[in-house]
Formats: sequence, C-alpha cells, structure tokens
Amino acid sequence: MTSDPSQMARDPSTKEISKQNTFISPAQAIADAWNKESLENQERWRKADILLRKQFSLPHKRARDTKM
Repeated sequence: MTSDPSQMARDPSTKEISKQNTFISPAQAIADAWNKESLENQERWRKADILLRKQFSLPHKRARDTKM
C-alpha cells in the first residue's frame, strides 16, 4: 500500500474528516452556545448582566476621614 496523494483526494472518507475538523472562531462558539440556551436562561443571563453593570457603574462612596 503506497500512499498516493491523488488517491487521498478522491477518497470520500478524508472529505468527511476535513468537514468535521473545521475551525470556528471563539465568537462563533459563544454565539452557538447562546443559541442553545433556553429563552428562560437567556433572560436570567440578561438580568444578571444588568445587575453587574449597575453595581460597577455606580460611583463608590468615599470613606469618611476620621479626626484622629
């Protein structure tokens, strides 16, 4: 059995393997995962995001300086 590159190009099993190993970007992976989430979970994530944005965007209260 010699490995002939032209034979590999005609072999349908190599095409199936190459289709399975396609690279997706991290952004696409996140988008795919988001689409798999239920609508209920998506709403929970949105509410949690809003709460965190409020928490980190509010100005911090300045600590009072003591006289001593």
